[in-house]
Amino acid sequence: MRLLALAGDIDALIAQIRLVTPLTALARERGWSLTLRSFHDCTRADLAACEVLVVQRGASARVLRLQQIARQPGAAVVYEIDDLLTEIAPHISNQAAVRRQQALLRRCMAHADAITVSTARLGRELALPDALEVPNHALALGELALPAAVAGQPVTLLFASSDRLAAEFIYPVLRVLQGVRVVVIGPPGAAFEAAGIEVQRQPLMPRERFVAFARGLRNPLAVIPLEDARFAACKSAVKWFDYAEAGIPTLCSAVSPYAQVIDDRVTGWLVANESAAWAAALQAAVNDGQGRARVAVAARAAVRERHTLAHTVAAWQRAIETALTRRASAPLPAPGWRWQLHDALDRRFEAAWLGLRAFNRARLARRSRR
Repeated sequence: MRLLALAGDIDALIAQIRLVTPLTALARERGWSLTLRSFHDCTRADLAACEVLVVQRGASARVLRLQQIARQPGAAVVYEIDDLLTEIAPHISNQAAVRRQQALLRRCMAHADAITVSTARLGRELALPDALEVPNHALALGELALPAAVAGQPVTLLFASSDRLAAEFIYPVLRVLQGVRVVVIGPPGAAFEAAGIEVQRQPLMPRERFVAFARGLRNPLAVIPLEDARFAACKSAVKWFDYAEAGIPTLCSAVSPYAQVIDDRVTGWLVANESAAWAAALQAAVNDGQGRARVAVAARAAVRERHTLAHTVAAWQRAIETALTRRASAPLPAPGWRWQLHDALDRRFEAAWLGLRAFNRARLARRSRR
């Protein structure tokens, strides 16, 4: 089997989690070939060589064209989506751009033989009854000991997000909570400081480095506040998966997706999104070192039983096999003259277009570094 996986940036964290890591493991396990490309790097030769094309969150005319080119001679297309992009939350930094791409998002999904989603709820909210769930997985760390508890030292509250958080309800608690220091990874750090909270800010980092950093904190206690909204509810609990595997106890908002995977006070703490509830839960966890250790052990066991890379790999194999079956049962009609003309122009000018795209991307990268 020859797989081709495409993403906006194949090196981005979400592409690594959803595509690169599990598909690499699957290809190795099954003896398949796997080619990884960003959308702007994909060539017609890549498309011609693949039997299955996997597209992550594509929503542009170019991505739609790539799907059409792959499907015409018989390749199956799997469209991968892991967020409720049809109802993007207003606090997400790129929400305006995502809203402008709504029509193309739907067209790209319509030109796929199978659609994969990170949670069953996401499939329901997208109104995709035939969507196939491919769950996220914890980063496997092996038999590492729990992070060492350091007596007499403050508890480190760890917040991390790749975008802004709608979590103002927790700010009053952090301004007065005793016996802690606060570490914030990613964009939310600025909002914490603006709210008058003393924090140690860290930039976003690769997944492996982030987990190593978290494990190196003194008395770490992860905190995941999340708004009770449809967009947030469709996310997966991957942060908790990684914290649990790393041996870091976690407090989460008592909303989806965490309410579906955490056993309250056993594998984590589920907290109502009210300042008083967060104040009580945080203070109790900070004061109970033995309780934090007990929760960390139980959480790691639960994640290793239900949320491993093997689970994700098996789901990807089912999705790919389903796409191939559907593609074989519904061959496309022969292309018309407009398609053939467009296709001929694509072939003739592909090298020039790809070169221009590469030049523009390099120019923008240089400008962003100034």
